[in-house]
Amino acid sequence: MARKKRLNADAIIGNQGSCALGQDETKNHRGDIYQTAAYIRLSAEDSGKKDGYSLQNQEMLVLDYIGSHPELNLYREYIDNGFSGTCFDRPAFDEMMQDMRDGRINCIVVKDLSRLGRNYLEAGNYLEQIFPFFKVRFISINDGYDSTAPNSADESLIIPLKNIINEGYAKDISVKVSTALETRKKQGKFTGKYAPYGYLKDPADKNHLIIDEVTKDIVKRIFQMRANGMSMSGIAAQLNQEGIPSPAAYLILKGISKEKSFQNSYWNRINVKRLLTNRVYLGNLVYGKEQISFAKGISRHRLPEEQWKEVENTHEPIIDRKLFDFVQEKQEESRKEFFDRTGINDDYQPENLFRGLIHCSDCGGAMKMSKFVITLKSDKKSRFAVYQCCRRKSMKNYSCPPRSIRKTQLDQTVAEAIRYHISLFLDTEKVIETLNQKAEIRQAAASLKNQIREMQRQAARYERMNTGIYEDYRDGILDESEYLAMRKHYSEEVDRLQEEIDRMITEQDSYAEDYRLNDTLSDLVRKYAEFSTLTREIVEAFIADIRVHTGGGLKIVFRFEDELKQLTDLAEKRREKVQHDDTE
Repeated sequence: MARKKRLNADAIIGNQGSCALGQDETKNHRGDIYQTAAYIRLSAEDSGKKDGYSLQNQEMLVLDYIGSHPELNLYREYIDNGFSGTCFDRPAFDEMMQDMRDGRINCIVVKDLSRLGRNYLEAGNYLEQIFPFFKVRFISINDGYDSTAPNSADESLIIPLKNIINEGYAKDISVKVSTALETRKKQGKFTGKYAPYGYLKDPADKNHLIIDEVTKDIVKRIFQMRANGMSMSGIAAQLNQEGIPSPAAYLILKGISKEKSFQNSYWNRINVKRLLTNRVYLGNLVYGKEQISFAKGISRHRLPEEQWKEVENTHEPIIDRKLFDFVQEKQEESRKEFFDRTGINDDYQPENLFRGLIHCSDCGGAMKMSKFVITLKSDKKSRFAVYQCCRRKSMKNYSCPPRSIRKTQLDQTVAEAIRYHISLFLDTEKVIETLNQKAEIRQAAASLKNQIREMQRQAARYERMNTGIYEDYRDGILDESEYLAMRKHYSEEVDRLQEEIDRMITEQDSYAEDYRLNDTLSDLVRKYAEFSTLTREIVEAFIADIRVHTGGGLKIVFRFEDELKQLTDLAEKRREKVQHDDTE
């Protein structure tokens, strides 16, 4: 087709147009991009259902929704399989909340509100308090709820009602499930997810246990080793040395479980003790060790042993009563000896400030705090606590070098490191504040402001040109291929300019006399600037991880290391600018 006369640039810029379609074409080409979490939860009672609650259907629905909305960029899927909605203590949910606090995500998408949780008070707290505080967009697909939608305020009035309905449903299910389980347990039926080590679930009746011919002799051997005086840690070390899979690892090996946490499981003092004290090996089933009732508002807690219930002769025993009782006597003797040696019942109760944050630098395993109360020759007692590598301590795994550090030394070192970083952070902010008042820096700020204005004018010019070419296309001056090519070019220019404008506006903020890199972090630093005693709250606020090396050497990883580097780099940049201008 013959080329038609094109409007000159000035005419295009001046042509505003009033066509509704033309105005839509020029709407914000950039938009906000949300780093989005896809949260999927399946409770134990929903397992096996073929409706929309299955993991696959939830995942498909949520991912399709995210994929159909260009402003949503999938950061990661978070999946809790087999976790009740009545409790918010779920592994994947906790990871998602940590990523939210760390600023990695700012949008959460779920199938419906019940996937978030069925406790209406907790769910309401997240929707009305926590998510808005962290500026996180929340989308519930089937409920048609989007916290950023214009009508979200009206929709939020219905949300509490839906949450109450969800919780009512959960309570009703809780009562029915609890009653059914209690009835089966009284009948001597096994209701656990996995059969105890040494047993298998009967293929003909999953509530009945049959002996596992592969592992029964290992159970007998463990009891015999303990009866012969071997310690529980020694037993674990012997089994590991012989390459015998632990109970959890055996489930993976047999294909009974696919739990990732089971894959690197070893024998240790804890699972050996659990085996040695389990009355299931007498042919009995014990239940009622814990109590929980969501319907009655009773949180999970362990009951005293005298309140446990036992049904005898429910399956074939592996250990005879005489050996079992003898081992229990050995267990009690060891317990008393341990109490006397460590003074565990002493009034000395040191707080474990670094639980979950301190690890061995070699094996990466958690380090456990143990307390000791030792009577000296003078009859005085020495009280102290030590962090030790769990792998070496509980499994007698000597492939990991000796690794320990006294609590007092660790407390002091970490406290000094936190004080140093707080001081460095505040001093650097003060340096930037002072330099920002220099004439050279103010001049640079003014220049930057002018550059921003010029780029904003350029972006507006391209927006107007985009409107103009649409009218040219509508009037037949441009053909379709010409229109699309020019529209793509102008849109890309707007995006490029807007990205640069945003970067420069962020840089412009750094020229303020009261500049703060991060308000939340700055407030946190000032809150604890004068702390005298290290607390768990302070540790969690500043410390991400601690690695202990041989000889007690430490590597401390701070949560705000990137921000501190950004701040010190900015201060150095300001100094270089002032020094450069002074030498000219």
